[in-house]
Amino acid sequence: MVRCYWRAFVEQLGTRIRPEFMSYGRAEFARVYDLMDCISWGTGVMMGAGVFVYLPIIIKYVTGPGTVLAYLLGGLLVYTSVFSFAELASRFPHCGGTYVYNYTVFGEFVASLMGISLLLQHLVMAADVCISLTEHIDYLVFNNSLERFEEKQFSYDFGGDEIFAGYPHFLASLLVLLISVVLTTKSQVNNFVGSWANNISFIMVALIIFVGAFFVDFNNWFNIRGGFLPYGYTSVFKGAIVILSTYLGFVDLPCLSDESVRPKQDISNATHVSFFFVLVVYVAVSVVVSLAAPYYSVNPNFAMANIFMDVNVPWMAYVVEIGSIAALFSTALCILQAASRLAFCMGRDGILFRFLGVIQPKSRVPYNAVMGCGFLGCIVPLFFDSTYLIRLSEMGYLLNCVLVNLAVILLRYRAEACPQARTVTTATVTKETEVKSILHVIAISLWVVLCTSWFRYGLTIYNKPYSNYYISCIFLFIALCHCFALSRLPQNEVNSEYATPMVPWLPVGSIFVIMLIVFTETPPFVWMVCSPRSTYT
Repeated sequence: MVRCYWRAFVEQLGTRIRPEFMSYGRAEFARVYDLMDCISWGTGVMMGAGVFVYLPIIIKYVTGPGTVLAYLLGGLLVYTSVFSFAELASRFPHCGGTYVYNYTVFGEFVASLMGISLLLQHLVMAADVCISLTEHIDYLVFNNSLERFEEKQFSYDFGGDEIFAGYPHFLASLLVLLISVVLTTKSQVNNFVGSWANNISFIMVALIIFVGAFFVDFNNWFNIRGGFLPYGYTSVFKGAIVILSTYLGFVDLPCLSDESVRPKQDISNATHVSFFFVLVVYVAVSVVVSLAAPYYSVNPNFAMANIFMDVNVPWMAYVVEIGSIAALFSTALCILQAASRLAFCMGRDGILFRFLGVIQPKSRVPYNAVMGCGFLGCIVPLFFDSTYLIRLSEMGYLLNCVLVNLAVILLRYRAEACPQARTVTTATVTKETEVKSILHVIAISLWVVLCTSWFRYGLTIYNKPYSNYYISCIFLFIALCHCFALSRLPQNEVNSEYATPMVPWLPVGSIFVIMLIVFTETPPFVWMVCSPRSTYT
């Protein structure tokens, strides 16, 4: 009896979605997002904190004027994963996004763990963005008196200083609830509100670049203390790792699949277009800010507003703050929308409460999932230090990127008909080929982990000069040999709207980059300083 129950439990953990159970087309969302709306949404979820909050911190404390190179390098590192996300978004057009990808390829157990992890990360990030949004509102309207009032009148000490905030952020909590109420309206209203917030932020960013160009001084790049790279050449790589989190918003774009007019085409195309648009904006703004003021004089709080105040253009300071409020509002709106769609999918599949997987007939949105995420999200600003929580959970995004790249590889060598089988030809792949591919993927993963971990910690085990470089190169060579052997196996022909090029080389390269980032010494530093509201003290 116990053996039967254990066998059933193990089989349930490995359950994978079959073609006949794919819920594409069953959710009955209102399809109102066209290609331009998807591009605007993807740009909004990435651009808010990346321009108005992260940039001054990186310029002053991480890379100096070399922030331009850091943004370019960071974009290049992240772009290796964009191809895999674009293919899976085209092959599985469902609002569950990466949760559905993991469910399809790795089974229910992995999908449950990653889905719950991503849901908690979204709620913490939404709360953190709302806290940053309240700081800009407080700066613009209340002259920073609101935060001082909350800290003075409502401070508390529960112990565990790293977890608890010390005082509640009432306005941030209220903003989370208000944004959730907006998301309970029809999809047309959500699209309208988000588009206008994005348009305002786009206009303000363009105005910042145009007006700031009149105050550039190339002496702030070269004839300055420390030169163009005052923190050394390695600071470019450190800055690139910091910037990675500002690009990862494209992960949430598949949540629009059930509300997109042409999900198989638009989501994949919007992923690439919005990524390049944000990259151009990041580089342009970083050039203007680093040239308009010396890096050591940049104020990490409200930097761009203070720069225009220093050059006697006070009206631009208000423009900057209005743009930052619009951009951060749009970012919080997109994050909560993605969280609600993820909760809806998990509720429908029975992993979370079933009532979360119900669509309200009149508005055609998952009302219960939206308000559930809103109520949970509003608790974070009242009690917890979201900066600390983000440091604990941010690595989940990188692990999710690893799983998505592995999913693309495994689907190319799967012998059985996978979901959306009408877009894939599986005649060339046998069961023997699938087993070989799985063994090669396991070997590649192990050797990549050994390579990147030994590169970071090898000298603590075998303390010889440059031994960590030599041994890491040996591990990398073995992984490349397995990758070459894998590439020689027959693959499925992908005839969907989008296919990742150079499989398995490009996904394996992306996995190597991610694992190298995970095992460097910089991630703890990154998550400590680069939450949207964190500053050095």
